[in-house]
Parts: sequence; structure tokens; C-alpha cells
Amino acid sequence: MSTDRVPSDVMPTTASRGGDRASPAAGVLSTARAVLGITPAELADAAGCAKALVRSIEAGDLDPTLDTVDRIVNAIGLEIRAGPHKPTGHYRGAGADRDEVERLRAKLTALSRLRDELGGALPGPPPGAQPDWDGRDPAPGRQFGTGPTRTDGGGWAALVVRSARTAAGVTAHQYAAAAGIREADLDRIESGELRPPVGELVRILDNAGTGLRVRLEPYDDHDDGLHLKALADPELHERRMRRGREIFANAAG
Repeated sequence: MSTDRVPSDVMPTTASRGGDRASPAAGVLSTARAVLGITPAELADAAGCAKALVRSIEAGDLDPTLDTVDRIVNAIGLEIRAGPHKPTGHYRGAGADRDEVERLRAKLTALSRLRDELGGALPGPPPGAQPDWDGRDPAPGRQFGTGPTRTDGGGWAALVVRSARTAAGVTAHQYAAAAGIREADLDRIESGELRPPVGELVRILDNAGTGLRVRLEPYDDHDDGLHLKALADPELHERRMRRGREIFANAAG
């Protein structure tokens, strides 16, 4: 499966700074750093990517995929949540969103206290739960599911666009026409073959009448834990999966 950036001759490029249609990627990274009080270099070191990647995104010189933004913030115990909804006023500018910084700090503080009481692990993906990343854009999408069935669903753009089209109740042809892209490109996005940068995703959803809402939340490692348990005991995992399929088949019958 290819994860190449959108070629310039396939879709027009949306400017990554300024205006209501700007990519929120810069604001998301700036906010994530402010929550932890770290520098761009420290964020890059934690994520295992080049310092230039973080700086270029925050400066608006590079518009990354949502998968890349997600992978970077995962390293400091945060994750992306996104969906086809009317955007809020958050993560609009290149700087940190102060309201979101305070909200996330309060959440992380509460989670830290709970972990201290229960002896839980630090926030973020446990080792071995994420696919390898070479530190460049685009990054592989965050994976969900367990064991051998674990997948990224085609990445954030695929998940959001499929959700938007399902909610609209229209055909691929109708949605592509509304979004201002070729139907073949829509198919590639929904399959995960084509992973557009955030600004392009905003443009597609805006044109189709929904918009993109993005926010940061503390990292949820539930699926990661299930995945690692499945790898540790594949026979038990397969028995559970088989029993689940039997129950579903009986219910459907």
C-alpha cells in the first residue's frame, strides 16, 4: 500500500497558514508541546523524528497528514481525535491554544494521580504496540484491533472521509463531485492508498458540507494492551476470536 503525499497534479494545494481553511496541524503540535512545557527539539527527540519536521509543521511550511501529527504527539502521551464535524474555534492559529492547554493539563494531572494510586504505566503507546516509523511524513496510521487483525483502517483521512460519506448517505460519485475531487482519488483516500495532508482533508470536507474537527486527548492504550496480550498468547486470542464469531453467527441466524 502506498502512503505517498498527494501529488500536486491530483488535488490543488490548500495554504497551510492563515484563514478559516488553514491546516490545524501547526496549532495541534504547538498546543501539545505547551501542555508538557517542552521545546520543538524535545518533542522531536521523543517522537524519533527530525527536529526540522516539527519546526516545519509549526511554522506552516509543511502540511503533514493527520497520521504524522498523531504519531508525533503519541510520543508525549497524547493522541488525535478527529471527525467530520463543524470545527470549533480551537487549534486555528499556529500558536498554542491556551484553553486547550489548561484542559489537557487538568486531564493529565488527574490521570497521573490515578496511575500513581493504581501503579499504572506512563501514558503513551507501550513498546511494540506501534508499527515502525522512519520519522518522516507521512507516518503510518495509528493501529487498532488485536493480534494479526490489527489495522490502521487506512489512516485518519480514510476513516474521516468514509464516516462523512456514510453520514451524508450519498454515493462515491456524488461525494466526489461535492468535494471537488475525482472519484478515483476519493476511492484511493477511502482505501488508504492516498493519504492527503491535513489542509487537503479540510478542503475536501469543507466542500462536501461538513468540515474537520480536531482535538487532542490523553493517549488511550486500551487497544495496545489487548494487542500485546494477543501476541503473548496467540492460542488464547484465537479461541476468544473464534468464540466471538460463533456468538455473532448464532445471533445473526
